[in-house]
Amino acid sequence: MSKEERSINQNWRKRLDEIGQAAYEFEEMSRLGFLSNKKIAKMIEASGISLEEYEQAKSKLSDISNFIRATNEEIESIDSVEVALEKIRSERIKRVKQKNEDRKQKKESQRKERSKLAYEQRIKSPTFLGRDVSNRLNFTGGNTEKLELNGLPVITTFAELSSTLETTPNSLQWLTYERDSQKIDHYTRFEIPKKSGGSRLISSPKPALRNAQKWILESILNKLDIHSAATAFRPGKSILDNAKLHANSKVVLRLDLKDFFPSITFIRIRGLFESLGYNPGISTVFSLLCTDSPRIILKYHGETHFVKVGPRNLPQGACTSPALANLIAHKLDRRLQKYTEKIGWIYSRYADDLVFSSNAEEMPAYRLVKAASKIVASEGFRINKHKTNIMRHPHRQTVTGLVVNKDVRISRNDLRKFRAFLHHCETKGLEFVSKDIGKNAIAVARGYLSYINMVSPELATTLSSKHLWISK
Repeated sequence: MSKEERSINQNWRKRLDEIGQAAYEFEEMSRLGFLSNKKIAKMIEASGISLEEYEQAKSKLSDISNFIRATNEEIESIDSVEVALEKIRSERIKRVKQKNEDRKQKKESQRKERSKLAYEQRIKSPTFLGRDVSNRLNFTGGNTEKLELNGLPVITTFAELSSTLETTPNSLQWLTYERDSQKIDHYTRFEIPKKSGGSRLISSPKPALRNAQKWILESILNKLDIHSAATAFRPGKSILDNAKLHANSKVVLRLDLKDFFPSITFIRIRGLFESLGYNPGISTVFSLLCTDSPRIILKYHGETHFVKVGPRNLPQGACTSPALANLIAHKLDRRLQKYTEKIGWIYSRYADDLVFSSNAEEMPAYRLVKAASKIVASEGFRINKHKTNIMRHPHRQTVTGLVVNKDVRISRNDLRKFRAFLHHCETKGLEFVSKDIGKNAIAVARGYLSYINMVSPELATTLSSKHLWISK
């Protein structure tokens, strides 16, 4: 150690005042080498604090000493003690206010960060999408192995589903959120007349929802097996295929399922997707995309509101509804077919129309009606008793609008009406008839001629040759 380093600090009195006698002596003995680093370490260890804590305390003490020294210097430079005290008090108040402001800003920043994280979490993995539909909104579980085995897309999170549908989590929530009243409807709703009288509500999805439903249909529903007894809504199948099954039978029995689509509810659709292997959360979202609540339009203070008036079910007009209806009715079809095979009857279903036929009638038709009704009820459907029809040969027997007494054919009454329509077009003119029926007359004629051609090509050729204007 050099001579200069051994010399006493010229400001020793000042330093003594700053840190106190004991601290000053310790500092000087350390500086002059009377206390080695090893001995200092032992002393620190004996004190029960770590070296790091000692250095922190030393640094903090130094900061406090500097603050006291600066304050003393400031006091010494001021003549009036009252002015000095006022200045110290003012500075202290200023520091306290700044400290409070910093604390307030920190808390607000933390609150915003928590709120942002919570919002992102709700968007990526929502826990609530409306009343009565959120009780199983849990994106854990499921059976990915089953999905892979059946060739179905594996999706486990809300964010993953939104990405697959090529939309954002926020937009997907907007599409699926169940509201009691809303200003925007995701469906265009209109009514069409029924043949039996009354009207049928059609709910056609708007583009964003239609695209999501189309993906579900093509990527999931079309890959699933439908029971062979179901002849509606299937590629390559028509009412003709359904009618042929029951042609030339001794007895034909028709039962009608009451409110077929409305009876297939949100819960049943969610259960179907869960049975495929999807977790409850994803199944809930799929079900929300494929179902809808019946709504009425109300005007209030100049604003239009679409108000929910019933539980969610399959909408007639969505591309997914026919496939889902067939899948939900799979167990019903299986049970009815198994039962009818035992008693010597043939069974098929075209949408909500259940058809049974037999040549032996080993079991009386009325007993079959009773047994079938019980099976239907146990599967969550209802029979429309007013439409039950037992048709015995030689009386006219019809299945899905076609006569099936011998070969399948179009009824004489329907052909008479079509010929009258063609005559009306030729005598009054297509433009007049189009205005009269509110449709394009030539499109109607061509459509019905195609229908006739499906059932009886020879008859269609004859009609087409007599009325050449249809084919022009």
